[in-house]
Amino acid sequence: MPEKFNRRSILKSLGTAATAGTATVAMSGSASAFTMDERVEVTASALNTREQPGTESTVVATLNNGEVGEIMNGPVDEDGYRWWGVHWLDRNVWGWSVEQYLQSTSGGGGADFDWPITGYITSPYSSPSRPNHLAVDFGANGNIGEPIYAARDGVVDIRSYQADGCGNYLKLGHENGYQTLYCHLNSFDVVQGESVSRGQKIGGMGDTGNSTGPHLHFTIEQNRNHLSIPGNDGDNVTAGDPIPKDYSGI
Repeated sequence: MPEKFNRRSILKSLGTAATAGTATVAMSGSASAFTMDERVEVTASALNTREQPGTESTVVATLNNGEVGEIMNGPVDEDGYRWWGVHWLDRNVWGWSVEQYLQSTSGGGGADFDWPITGYITSPYSSPSRPNHLAVDFGANGNIGEPIYAARDGVVDIRSYQADGCGNYLKLGHENGYQTLYCHLNSFDVVQGESVSRGQKIGGMGDTGNSTGPHLHFTIEQNRNHLSIPGNDGDNVTAGDPIPKDYSGI
C-alpha cells in the first residue's frame, strides 16, 4: 500500500535550516520569489530535486518541464543558488529545487487563455488528493446548459462523444501546438472545422459520459502534453476573465 503523506511528514522530509548542514537561511527581510503553499512549475527541460539544499545532495528525482509542485519550505541559499522545498504533485515526491528554474503558476497576469465558464473550481489541477487529475473541473450550481465559452481564438479540431470518458466534448486547436478540451457538455453550439473567437459560446455544461454530476472538465495542452492551470478548490471564476498564467510560445 502506498504511504500516505501529510503536510507534517512532507516538512519533516524536506527538513529545515537546522538539518540542512551548512545551508544558510535567507534573511527574513530578503525579497522572496514565492510564498508557502504557492504552486510552481519547472521551466527547465530537466531539473534535479534534492534531499537537501546544495549541489552535492542526493538527487530525489529529475523533473520535466511543466511539472507542478507546492512550496513547502525555504528559501535557503547554498552553493551559489537559492533553493526551495517543494512537494511535486504529479510524482508525490518532495525535495529542494533551485529558484531560477521555477515559476509561479499564478503569476504573470497573462491573458493567453480566458476562463471558459462562470462558476467555481470543484477539482483543481493535480491536487494532492487527485495528483493524476491533469485538468480543472468547474461547477455552476448544477445548472445544466450553463454557457461554455472558447478560452482563445481557434478552430474546432474535434466535436465528438465518449461514453466512458468525456461524454459530449470539444477540442479546440490554437497556435503552436496548443489545444483546449471541454468535456461533459450538454449541447454544442459549433461544428467540427469551424473557426471560433475567444469568448464565443461553444456549448452548454452537462453531465454526459463518465461524470458524477453536472460540471465542465477543462484542459490546456501543448503537443499532447497537459499543462498546469492555476486555481484552488472553491475558487470562483468568471467567463472571459484571463487565466492568471503566461503560457510559453503563445
